[in-house]
Amino acid sequence: MNEKLLSFIWFNRLYPQDSLKTTQGESISVLRQGFVNNDSGPDITDAQIRIGNIVWAGNMELHVKSSHWQLHHHQNNPAYSNIILHIVFQDDKPLRDQNGNLVPTLVLPFEQRYADTYNKLLHTSDFDLCRCGFERFGSLKTSCFLDRLAGDRLKSKATAVLDSLAVNKGDWKETFWQFLARSFGFGKNAVPFHLLAQSVPFSIIERNRHQISNIAAILYGQSGFFKLDKFSGEQYLDIQREYYYHKQKYNLTPIDPSVWKFAGIRPVNFPDRRILQLSVLTGCNENLYSQLMEAETLGMIYSLFDIDADNHKFRFLPDTPLAKLGMDALNLLVINLVCPFLYAWSLYFKDDEAAQRALSFLEQIPPENNSVTKFMSSQGIEARSAFDSQAFLYLRNEYCRPKRCIECQVGRYIVINAL
Repeated sequence: MNEKLLSFIWFNRLYPQDSLKTTQGESISVLRQGFVNNDSGPDITDAQIRIGNIVWAGNMELHVKSSHWQLHHHQNNPAYSNIILHIVFQDDKPLRDQNGNLVPTLVLPFEQRYADTYNKLLHTSDFDLCRCGFERFGSLKTSCFLDRLAGDRLKSKATAVLDSLAVNKGDWKETFWQFLARSFGFGKNAVPFHLLAQSVPFSIIERNRHQISNIAAILYGQSGFFKLDKFSGEQYLDIQREYYYHKQKYNLTPIDPSVWKFAGIRPVNFPDRRILQLSVLTGCNENLYSQLMEAETLGMIYSLFDIDADNHKFRFLPDTPLAKLGMDALNLLVINLVCPFLYAWSLYFKDDEAAQRALSFLEQIPPENNSVTKFMSSQGIEARSAFDSQAFLYLRNEYCRPKRCIECQVGRYIVINAL
């Protein structure tokens, strides 16, 4: 038993409503259940109950045990001084007010099957109950649920953009540069790429636009790769010299090369190659950020990311071609970079059209092929587009893995119906 389940039982009326009594035997009638309080103070606000013949209105508090009142130090907080009801699972220490009077306490009665089902959800390692919940849920409810999850994931990404925008003092281009670089990490190297972008202000990239070798030298040097004995050749020495010139000019400090990950990654995805692709992309495109934000179609976005690093002959790398960005990579850039920025822009400037474009792009892109979508497919739940696959990721990461089952719409359905 925990407070989340106790709150769930209270707000879903999973208790016998005709036989509620205080621990002193007075009858309780629930006139208004109140509202969940997500801020500090009592758990339930604006409730209304009748105890005996007297109607009470105000706040209520939930605890697994009544002794948790002292454990949580509520006795020292004036916000808890006037609660109208203490709802508990176990009354192990009757609660008294400052005058020594017993505070009305309800040991909330409910059927054990609700707790048993909830415990199954928390402790099972398989997806059987959830699959059963989805099957009973029906296609319409499932579709609405996935829509909400996808929207929540997109909003969380947009919020991260806005948080970085605040740190960057409202500079959209600088913020975009950092997230663009992060996106080129494609998961495993996302954090190192973000650190790299933070170590090189975008103003330096802009000053060296159309001088791709300069940008490559700066990014390559800032990545710390010159400390690794991996590459050789005349061009390698040239970009070293170029980097050390810019390092002194802009007072740059490289990041620690140990943060980069090479293990378990195909050579074409190695971070040194992605850095050079990023150099070509930023060196060849003027106002990339503005063009992406104004793009009306996926085709326009793909064309902006149409880079060919092989044409720039970075010979100090081994023979594996740098190649163009593949379709999977392009789609991930739209999903993880373009759409979150469009949505962040819509939240910041209240631009509904930008939000609609972000959602439309996600619906046009095929579902991602990853462990989560494969797992959901094995359970008979197919993603129709990237919009759905993003919903799956949010469900697994934000609800399933942290075991927030009682907050999940499917989990709630399973517990209410004690499946």
